[in-house]
Amino acid sequence: MKFIDAHIHLSDSEYSDKVSQLIEDAKRSSVIALISNSMDLETSYKSLQLAKENPTLIYAAIGIHPWNSQNLKTDEIEETRNLIIKEANARRIVAIGEVGLDPQYAKNEEQRKLQYKTFHEMLSAAEKTSLPVIIHSRGSSEEIMSFLPSYHIDKILFHWFSRPIELLHR
Repeated sequence: MKFIDAHIHLSDSEYSDKVSQLIEDAKRSSVIALISNSMDLETSYKSLQLAKENPTLIYAAIGIHPWNSQNLKTDEIEETRNLIIKEANARRIVAIGEVGLDPQYAKNEEQRKLQYKTFHEMLSAAEKTSLPVIIHSRGSSEEIMSFLPSYHIDKILFHWFSRPIELLHR
């Protein structure tokens, strides 16, 4: 049996000293692909670099996580979107991710609006590139499902989906 780890944050600083070991462990465990999910522009570049350094094992998912939307630098949303569009045809990016909404990390209305703006920009990039989306939906599954059909996105992986399975039928 072969496996694909569709959700690992290899570009996070907590893994920086462990990446080589994680790669070796994956190979020994019949893992044929690791999807390195990103949290912001910096980790998006790191995920892309890991994919370039390990072209037969690691693939990048690039995006801005809702937990990071309130700490964005000027133009980071646009730069991340541009990176996605620029690199989409290079075959090292296989998804937009991890993106979404998480009300626990939006402490006020301004932060909530920024999460929405960030998420919608990432969905727009997914639509433009026809890439799948890895969606973080803790506490926001119904909300996300209400506007997701307005985008032309064919493949979605829900992460931290917190509602009954019946919601997915929509």
